[in-house]
Amino acid sequence: MTKENTSKLKFTNARLLAVQALYAHAVSEEDWDKITSRFLLGELGAQLITENSRGDEEYITIESADAELFTQIMKAARDHQTDIEAALRTALSEKVLYERLELTLQCILQAGIAEFYANPSLDAPIIINEYVDIARSFYDGSEIKITNAVLDRFAKIIKE
Repeated sequence: MTKENTSKLKFTNARLLAVQALYAHAVSEEDWDKITSRFLLGELGAQLITENSRGDEEYITIESADAELFTQIMKAARDHQTDIEAALRTALSEKVLYERLELTLQCILQAGIAEFYANPSLDAPIIINEYVDIARSFYDGSEIKITNAVLDRFAKIIKE
């Protein structure tokens, strides 16, 4: 694996860990800083659950994540929580209510929008594609389109 691919994987893993940390925060209501620290220390989020060819669940260890990007996303999610939820409500269509989205999808969208706040100079398509790929790892239906549409709408708003 090239150095560039290794760096990209670390950024991708940081984004995935941020989604997991946002989920853990939503479920446990644990303090933001404590959740962030627990993920950075590897107490939480060190493994993913996947299905093997027989359909059995198995745990895989994810490669190291970029701690700086993870921390930036979590800080932006905490600092802009109210703005992020308002943006999600605005960006969703009238047919899709934020409260009715599955928690995992809410967390994917929150992390994506938080990254726009954390890295305003990063090209929007990079952020959008990363979170669409994360959505694709959890879903195979309309959730992928929702992720793309919401993040695309938000990118246009924040870049104005």
